[in-house]
Order: sequence, then C-alpha cells, then structure tokens
Amino acid sequence: MATHNAEGYVLCESVEWHRGGIRFFEILQHRIDSASSVIHFQVYLMESDSTGKIVMDALIRAAKRGVEVNLVIDDFGASGLQSTDETRMLQAGINFKRFQPYASLGEFYVGRRMHHKVIIIDNDWALVAGMNIADRYRGDSTAQAWLDYAISVRGRICEDLAAVCIKIQEKKFSAGKLKWPSTLIKDPIPDSKGIWVRIRRNDFLRNRRDITRSYNHAVRSAKSHITIVGGYFLPGRRFISLLRRASKRGVQVSVIMTRFSDVPVVKLASEYLYGRLLRAGVKIYECNNAMVHGKVAVVDNMWATIGSYNQNQLSAYISIELNLDVVNEPFCSDLNSHLNGVMRDECTEITNESFSRSSSWFSQMRRWISFRIVRLSLRMLFAMNRIFGVND
Repeated sequence: MATHNAEGYVLCESVEWHRGGIRFFEILQHRIDSASSVIHFQVYLMESDSTGKIVMDALIRAAKRGVEVNLVIDDFGASGLQSTDETRMLQAGINFKRFQPYASLGEFYVGRRMHHKVIIIDNDWALVAGMNIADRYRGDSTAQAWLDYAISVRGRICEDLAAVCIKIQEKKFSAGKLKWPSTLIKDPIPDSKGIWVRIRRNDFLRNRRDITRSYNHAVRSAKSHITIVGGYFLPGRRFISLLRRASKRGVQVSVIMTRFSDVPVVKLASEYLYGRLLRAGVKIYECNNAMVHGKVAVVDNMWATIGSYNQNQLSAYISIELNLDVVNEPFCSDLNSHLNGVMRDECTEITNESFSRSSSWFSQMRRWISFRIVRLSLRMLFAMNRIFGVND
C-alpha cells in the first residue's frame, strides 16, 4: 500500500483524539518527560498560572537532561507570561522565541498572529490542538475545563510537522502554491480503513488556505451528516451557503456552540446568524456549562479535522493556523459518537421556537450591531495587514 497520496495524506501508525482537561495535560506532561532528543513546541498562548507552571517545569526538566527544547509563543499570546518564567526557561537552555511583536489598543491588536498549537516529541509523536497553556483549558475540581480538542499521531508525519515548526522558528516562510478552485478538484480520498493524516495550514498573506479548502470540500461532498464544534463560530457567506445547501440535500448538519463567551461581542454576533442557520435546517446546540473553544469537524464518519482553525475571518485571513485532517473510519466514528454524547448530555438545542422567544427587538438590535462591529473590525485588521505586509 502507498504511504502517501496526491493530496498530501500520509499513512500513519496511530491517531487518537483528546478532550481538554486534567487528563489531557497529564498526557502532555508525560510526553515531555519521556522526550530523549528533541522537542518542538509552538503555541499561541501560555500563561504563568498553575497549568503554565506545570508545562514550563516539564520543559525545563527536559532541557536540563540534555533534550533540545525549541519553544515559540506568539508575542500577543505571551502577554500573560511573567518575565521570571521566561528567564527560568532561558537559563535552563530552552531555545525560546516570541513570534512577531504586536501593536495593541487594549484587547485589540494589529499584526499577523501565530495561532496554532503543536508539539512534536523526538520526531516520533506529535500533537495538534485547539487549546492553549492556561488554567481555563485544564480545569480543576471547582471549574470545568473549556470544551476543546486535540489530536495526537505517530508516524512519518511527525517529521513533516517538525519541518513546519523549524521553518517558523527560523523565519523561513514560503508562499503556498497556486491551486485550481476547489470546485474543479476531485480529491482522491484514500481508503478509510487505513490511518491517513495530512497537515493543513492557513496563512492567507502567504497564499495558504489549506484548511479553508478542506472544510469547503468536505461540506460540499457530505452525504449523511456534518458535526462541527464551533469555537468563536462566525463563518462567512460562502461557508454558510455550503452548510445550507448540504442541509437542503438531506445532510444532517449539527453545530456545537457556546452559551458563555470570553468575548461577548463575538457571541452576540454569532447569534445574529442563528436565524438563517435554523431556517436552513441546521441544528444548533449550546454547551450548558463550559465555554466552547474547540475547532473540530466530522463528516460522514469518514473524515475529520482538528486543530486551531476557527470558522471566522480572523482564522481565514489573518492568523497562521494548523489543523490535521484524518481519513479513518474507526477514528471518525468514535469522535462523532463522543460529540453526539456531548450534544445529548451537555448541551441544550436551540430551536426556532426557543430562539424566537429570546429575540426581542432589543436583542435583535444588539446582535445586528455586534455582527457589524465584528465584521468591520476583522476587515480593518485584514486591510492593515495587507498594507503593512508581513514581518517575519
């Protein structure tokens, strides 16, 4: 059997999904402690809280026993990292870098951001995630972890992921190749009995829209069901149109969204889209107790994607994102079964009736204003990035 195919899928030894929480960080710490030669770790956000200390201490232990530790944190995401912790890591011999300085006004920043979360251990085991390194992604006995997911793999693809990290670390970026429109491409999907995984990246300013293409192609090709975990879910017109078309041809489309948000204006903007999605037959589920931060999709129990990419213009046009696509029926079926359980046990379905009851003229006005503000802000950020270019 071939070990790779024309669309970048690589045959892997194993693949596993992980939900955020205490167990996830135990696995992460164990893998760091087991490293013997090299660690590549790139993450958007790391804070100097108890979870950050656990991970940093594990990285420091690895460096002290002679492991080459390469750590890159986005400069904006490192704003919660104390200088004393940065000094500790540098003194231990960790090759620590910040990705691209930013300009900000309060919570708003200008600049292309490295949003992905990936760690490779000894070029043999790799993890791509949606969660960052902070207490809210780990949770404890008194606070539930944010709903988020990661995927771990073993096989040759780990070397490919390491190569991606090295290019970012050494600022050796390359532009993506021009491709035919996705509507003209028929991806040769590999046998779903094997474990096939491919790296997908988005970096619009470098002509990379792999993740966007993956989502669009998967939704366009769906036959039975589409399940999405939508952290900061604010898709553009094209993706909404694809979801509506899928629903109209009989595909069951379900989206897990958040009831609570750390960015309230984005939550209100997302609610502005509820009406048109519900009218198209899309099922919307709001998680009752946990903030939804995950970025996952499963289609027809045959294909899945997990990583850092949110369905919004920030991920599509401004940030550097990284997902892994998986074609493997057992993996996709198991993940989809889990998500069905989350919808059943941890969420409340938003129906046309319940949404109508919550839609007073005042709430509708707030949603509309929030939607326009968010869209305008993202377009301004995109324009400023195009004007000032990239500074890698």
